[in-house]
Amino acid sequence: METPIVKLSDEELKTVYEPSEDSYLLIDALEADLEVLEAIKPVICLEIGSGSGVVITALAMALKRYHSAHFIAVDINPDACKATRKTSLDNSVVVNVLQMNLLDCIRIRGQVDVILFNPPYVATEYEEVLDDRLVFKTWAGGKHGRQVMEQVFSTIPEILSDAGLFYLVVIKENDPEYILSAFQKLNMSGRIVCERKVRGEHLYVLRFCKAKVNEIS
Repeated sequence: METPIVKLSDEELKTVYEPSEDSYLLIDALEADLEVLEAIKPVICLEIGSGSGVVITALAMALKRYHSAHFIAVDINPDACKATRKTSLDNSVVVNVLQMNLLDCIRIRGQVDVILFNPPYVATEYEEVLDDRLVFKTWAGGKHGRQVMEQVFSTIPEILSDAGLFYLVVIKENDPEYILSAFQKLNMSGRIVCERKVRGEHLYVLRFCKAKVNEIS
């Protein structure tokens, strides 16, 4: 997979998450699964909290060679929405960008084939999650760093297609095994597909599918 060109101004960097090791680890996980993703022939791909747009754009660039899919990015931050749109256009792909909080306004059910989420995962005080400053929303994850990501967990199986895949970035402090167990209770199978230690963080990418679908090796 090609890494998209991302151009963030100094002003944008004040509020928009700059692509970092976690962004590129998620892209690496998608690249490793590219044959699987091509076989699914996704119709709708969705990224929650797209930030700069580097991940959804990378996926759109990789899949456009094989078939047409609809790419959607959502972010609560209007600056991130603009950055995602610009990144997609700079890399000659089309990503439809919607400003919203997580999945609050997503009404489609059972039709999303690929869902991506690199959430705010840093363990913080609850108040930091509620801070109005947009930059806080790029990293403040609340208790155990799971306070934001857990808000979408129950919605994932509702919007994911039967053959769909959900990719989630977490760190060791989030307790990946707990998250895998939480999704098992939602009738979804999951596993760690990628991990990397960087600058004091142990990053993981978890991949989930509906339990009735045979899990990918």
